[in-house]
Amino acid sequence: MDINQGEPKQESQERTNSTFGQDPGPKYKNAKSHVKLGIKSTIVFIIIFAIVVVLANSFYIVREDEVATVRELGEIKSVIVDSNSNLAQEQNNLDSRFKDVKIDKVKGLKFKTPFITTVEKDTSKLLTYVSNTAKINTKDKIKYEISMYAQWQITHPGIFRTSLGTVTRANSKIDEIAYAVIIDRVNRLSSDDFLNNKEALSNILQEAMAELNTNLATQGIQLTDIDVYRTIVPTSNIESTYKKMVAEREAIAQQIRSEGLEIYQNTVADTDRNVAQIKSSAIEESEQIRGEADATALEIYAAGFSKDPDFYEFWRTLKSYEVTIDADTVMYIDKNNSYLQYFSNGTSTTNQ
Repeated sequence: MDINQGEPKQESQERTNSTFGQDPGPKYKNAKSHVKLGIKSTIVFIIIFAIVVVLANSFYIVREDEVATVRELGEIKSVIVDSNSNLAQEQNNLDSRFKDVKIDKVKGLKFKTPFITTVEKDTSKLLTYVSNTAKINTKDKIKYEISMYAQWQITHPGIFRTSLGTVTRANSKIDEIAYAVIIDRVNRLSSDDFLNNKEALSNILQEAMAELNTNLATQGIQLTDIDVYRTIVPTSNIESTYKKMVAEREAIAQQIRSEGLEIYQNTVADTDRNVAQIKSSAIEESEQIRGEADATALEIYAAGFSKDPDFYEFWRTLKSYEVTIDADTVMYIDKNNSYLQYFSNGTSTTNQ
């Protein structure tokens, strides 16, 4: 009994000694080393993570289809725009708040101060504004309902961010100022010019766009194109518009017929003139040939008759008989007239 009771006391004594700083044993040492290793790993991970975060916040990239606003502690220091943009500097000078803002035209990889510098990016692509249906009243009192569209882009991201902030607000601003400017100019056109004269309508819209861009320059944006893409005729004007269109088509048809008739008459006159010239030339040529032939015949006759004058006289007399004497001819001539000499047995009555 004494031995059994002594053993538990010895184990209790060993535990007591471990509790008061004596050798704890290998298991405790291994646990302690694992804890220290875990703490070191955690510290290394935190350091690496901090370095990655700092590096990630030290660089940024501006793509070719982007513009950017660079701020330091909330204040705009520079803007990054397209390399071919000259409007940013012009718009920069319009607002005294931006007189010291730098215009950077080089995009790509950029450096910034971590946690101090912030970058706000916007698209540099063309954006589209589409208007609501608007009513116009042309100079000749014809009413139409039109819808317009405009293409615009952000030219100064700093001013855009400060003045508008979002594409939705920019579209609202365009709608606010565009309606009055464009409708006022379109109302100056006649209905015929509005519907058919694209050049006149284009000139009006270009003038309106120039005025709008003057107003939008202080908003950091610019319109690049504007046009009417839909025209609706109100029901009350359909009949009058239809009649007007019919009258216009009839006028065009009549003009085409008149031009065709004029061409026909000119063609006929030219043809008749050509025919007359051809006939005149032919007659002139034939007369010339006939004259030359007669002259040649006379020369031949003269040459032949000069060799035998008696035969020539005989031949001339016979030819005259053909002209003056037929079955019904009655002549009263002295029997001794030489004209009838060949009717007296081949000898002249003068010689009988």
